[in-house]
Amino acid sequence: MNSRDGWLRSPRSVVVLVLAAVCTAVVVAAAMVFLRNPGADAVRLQGEPMTDAAAAGQVVAAAEQIVRMAQLNGATGGYAFVSCKNKTEPPYQVALYMNFRLPQSNSVKYLRDIAATMVSNGWTRAATTGEHFGQKLTNDGVTAIFYGNVNDTDVGTMRLYGECRITADHRNDNPVWTEVSDQLG
Repeated sequence: MNSRDGWLRSPRSVVVLVLAAVCTAVVVAAAMVFLRNPGADAVRLQGEPMTDAAAAGQVVAAAEQIVRMAQLNGATGGYAFVSCKNKTEPPYQVALYMNFRLPQSNSVKYLRDIAATMVSNGWTRAATTGEHFGQKLTNDGVTAIFYGNVNDTDVGTMRLYGECRITADHRNDNPVWTEVSDQLG
């Protein structure tokens, strides 16, 4: 046994190693606290606040435009105000859920054709190119995500989200859901 092996087995060396590990952990933790951006977890307003009517109008108009230009059949849907931060706190955004009929054959191509039609009318691919199961496009502050419904192959689903610019309190909305099927087609 050489002198180095003996040093590692002494109680004093174990204490030194433990202290070194603890000091390293403290330094790393302190660096994370001080270097972390304290506002990184906060959801901020994306511009000037919008009224409920303006925010809903923006998303419903986008849905109407998509139904018209892509000639979606049997479109139905509605919207609610949802928190951008958590389940209840402002800011809020409008989330519109819409279903429409898919053709019996080649629904994947049909969904791609909807995306191509939207792109030719000013929509662009979102920063994340698509959901793992569909398309994701954006235009004038509205994001549209659409895909074939996994539970019903005859139905397509589109979710449209407005900007996080609503500061009104929607914790106690009654009703929570506003139907817009009559406006969609």
